[in-house]
Amino acid sequence: MYGTHEKYKFVAMELLGPSLIDLVNRKRPYRFNLHSLLKFGVQAIDALQAIHQAGFVHRDIKPSNFVVGNTVETSSRLYLIDFGLCKKLNMQDGIVVKPSLKGNFRGTVRYASPNSHRKRELGRNDDLMSLIYIFVEFYIGTLPWVDVNDPEEVLRLKEFNQGGDLVSKMPPEFAQFEDHILSLNYTTEPDYQLLTSFLYKIA
Repeated sequence: MYGTHEKYKFVAMELLGPSLIDLVNRKRPYRFNLHSLLKFGVQAIDALQAIHQAGFVHRDIKPSNFVVGNTVETSSRLYLIDFGLCKKLNMQDGIVVKPSLKGNFRGTVRYASPNSHRKRELGRNDDLMSLIYIFVEFYIGTLPWVDVNDPEEVLRLKEFNQGGDLVSKMPPEFAQFEDHILSLNYTTEPDYQLLTSFLYKIA
């Protein structure tokens, strides 16, 4: 429900449950067991596919923006929230086209894709790259740049570790997952079914 009261605009939303950060051990290091990670991954891909097919990029994928339901029936269902940085895909005649203008940094440094650090306009592939970083943090317990404050150094570490090194301690299907994301650009549509199939192979 939404509307206006006097000079104020409002949106009433369903009360949801805790975020992934609240659920994962409630302390550092953040870790999921493999079964829970795969369950999260499948639902996260579904959520991203839905927003992408609606013509938008989230641009701030991170653990605190995934929450579970607030009832017994929805307590195992994942919800994607916080669309404050969300932006419509650049389209012409119904086709996604590469933006001509330079973008700005968007997201959270720890989970932002390299393209965000390079201040490029973010696409669907960038949401999925942020998801890979969440997978690694929740499986390994950390990320190589977790204690680094300089955004340029964070970018260097992300570039250095991509292409297999980042997921080397994880089941090999995660390397296939990352390879597919790295093969994408702003205009190419991710194969969400393929990405989900990688996770099902592990289960």
